[in-house]
Amino acid sequence: MKYYNEILDLGVFTRQDAEQIIGNEKTTDSFLWRSLKKEYIKRIKHNYYVVTDIVNDSSLCNKYEIATKLNKDNYVAYHSALEYYGYNNQVFNEIIYCGKKRTKDFEFDSISYHFVESKCDLQIQKNYDGVRITSLERTMVDCIDRMDLAGGIEEIYRAFDCIGRVDEKKIIEILDFYDKKILYQRAGFIFETFNNKLHISDSILNYIHSKIGSSKCYLISSKKMKNTMLDKKWNVCIPTYISQILTKGGYGDEF
Repeated sequence: MKYYNEILDLGVFTRQDAEQIIGNEKTTDSFLWRSLKKEYIKRIKHNYYVVTDIVNDSSLCNKYEIATKLNKDNYVAYHSALEYYGYNNQVFNEIIYCGKKRTKDFEFDSISYHFVESKCDLQIQKNYDGVRITSLERTMVDCIDRMDLAGGIEEIYRAFDCIGRVDEKKIIEILDFYDKKILYQRAGFIFETFNNKLHISDSILNYIHSKIGSSKCYLISSKKMKNTMLDKKWNVCIPTYISQILTKGGYGDEF
């Protein structure tokens, strides 16, 4: 089909993108109508389309590419970033992304696209496939900050148990940007728990500790919880079942 190869290079595109290639408004409308009918393209949502792999009858772009190509400022974050890096324990039928232009949540190809507002522009990188995503270090801090967007504490623990050495300076940069005492407390406790794998220096852990508050907090909730034990160093109340998360999954390391 005429223009298909040019559109193919775009992957995800708008009507305006197509018209810029085709050069005529009516011809563009005709092209989109015929392409949709023949399933050469699919409509992601209003005014956004993705090219179809004709052989496999599937979108040429994956959910990460689609989320970031909807707007040039978009980037993958939270659990979706863990999943992209391969550190997830569960696969969700959801993609979490951030950006400067708020968009309504929508579904496409059985995947829910969930936009989360963020004022942090630090450590956003563009990978070889064009996907914009938070760095691994920022992803880790973000997930501790918003456990509800990370799949919960169990998912975080299983992910962190698979991660090796990290860039501690990047961790501090994000922690200092958010500058929240509770986040310093929770992050300090979790990073120290996995420090045999993450290799964060004592000086960095001491710095994080210097930023914690005098008030105790709860590891996974803003409200008082039952069946917790207090970690006096980080002043964090830890659910008693936490030490069993990895052992019940067969990892064999209890902490």
